[in-house]
Amino acid sequence: MDQLTSDVLVLDDEQAPPPGISTPPRNPKWQDTFAYIANPDQFCQANLEQYGPIFKTSVFGDTTVFVGSSRAIQMIFNGDSKYTEIALPPTTTEMFGEYSLFQRPDLHRQRKSALRPAFTGQMLAGYLPYMHRVIGQHLQAWDTSAPILLVPMVEQVCFDVLAPLLLGVKLDDEAAFVGLPISSKAELKRLYKTFFDGFYGLLKWKLPLTAFGRGQRARDRLIDFMRAVVQRRRTANEPINPTADFLSMMLANQHNHPEGVFSDALIENQCLLQLWASHYEVMGLVSSWIYQLGHYPKMVQRLRSQQAAVLEDGNELETVSLELLSQMVFLEATIKETLRTLPPSATATRRLTKSVVLDGVLYKKGWGLVAEPRLAHASAAYFAQPELFDPERFLPERDEGRMYKFIPFGGGVHACLGAQMAMMMTKVFAAHLLHWFDWTLLGEATFVQFPLKKIRDNYQIQLVRRVPEV
Repeated sequence: MDQLTSDVLVLDDEQAPPPGISTPPRNPKWQDTFAYIANPDQFCQANLEQYGPIFKTSVFGDTTVFVGSSRAIQMIFNGDSKYTEIALPPTTTEMFGEYSLFQRPDLHRQRKSALRPAFTGQMLAGYLPYMHRVIGQHLQAWDTSAPILLVPMVEQVCFDVLAPLLLGVKLDDEAAFVGLPISSKAELKRLYKTFFDGFYGLLKWKLPLTAFGRGQRARDRLIDFMRAVVQRRRTANEPINPTADFLSMMLANQHNHPEGVFSDALIENQCLLQLWASHYEVMGLVSSWIYQLGHYPKMVQRLRSQQAAVLEDGNELETVSLELLSQMVFLEATIKETLRTLPPSATATRRLTKSVVLDGVLYKKGWGLVAEPRLAHASAAYFAQPELFDPERFLPERDEGRMYKFIPFGGGVHACLGAQMAMMMTKVFAAHLLHWFDWTLLGEATFVQFPLKKIRDNYQIQLVRRVPEV
């Protein structure tokens, strides 16, 4: 038992807290939900300055405690099945459906263990040549004659990489869509955007006029699409390569273990949900990395020098392995610093099933808890001069990004399953961009703040094609 676990006092329903205990500061306000959705950064920063890293709100209705203290974050992440449960808005819960990793806590560990091989180790390394090829082809075709729209261009690349790896469908082969309920890549992308937006509808009304209603209809069509893709795979009577893509891994597992975890419904839903979880997050991260590094030409030059050192032994960029990527330590540091300074969203939302006490603070049964990176990542107690973009903080000499203080991918049993894949793809994208282009920012970007923080679609940069060194 670690020290933190022993420090959390879990109260029985009728048990009174010890004397001298206080609750988090701040009285929840009726407008909290609207203020948070309008600008999460501003909401968190203002309350952090006034109340510190732990404070009460009424975000999404009930009393919800925002947390940026590492010990309280650890309490949240480690509380599942002991004194917390997943707490998501009703629309989000409904959109996830019963086959997500957020439902059925009794099956969570079994499902996550079965899915994990697709996002680690041998399979992750197997995705790398495809990522190199698609990202390289896209970037070499980028136009330098006029400014480009940063986010739409990055989003197109990310979708073309991730959808085939997760859905098992060749997007650029028109014949691949023949006979399927969705007839083209463009239609698939439109439905996916509608599906994504449905998770964050404020009203659980299944009407065409609501984001939730449209999202539900898109979900139904996407499930029909995946059902048809799975059926086509089965009728092809071809051997399944379990390392080819996420769908193949699940189908091979189902074939070898018919009574195992992978039912048809789980397979269909997980394909959709893993693409949902990865596509927009990776797109936002890559776009933000390009934007942040655009402010620091000297850092870009340092990245190129490190990349050249890795490639100097005759390694080609298109064949750079996971091992060689891991040697680009400053590149990883810049990606982590981008995640620290521009975290896309809150990483954990829980509800207390029991009252608990930690460090003299009472958290009451029924309250919501949000582990908020906008608080933790802005703490001068964890990061020296947190207002600065300083990737060196993540190098071994400083090692500031400790567990529960740096939380871009959550933690505990519900930590992001695709974190390694997101980091790998961002490194590959960055390596190809550094190889082919210089870029200039055209002014300061504005951001969409909710549900995921990302640069607005109308922001432009100017590319200048480099002559790669021979």
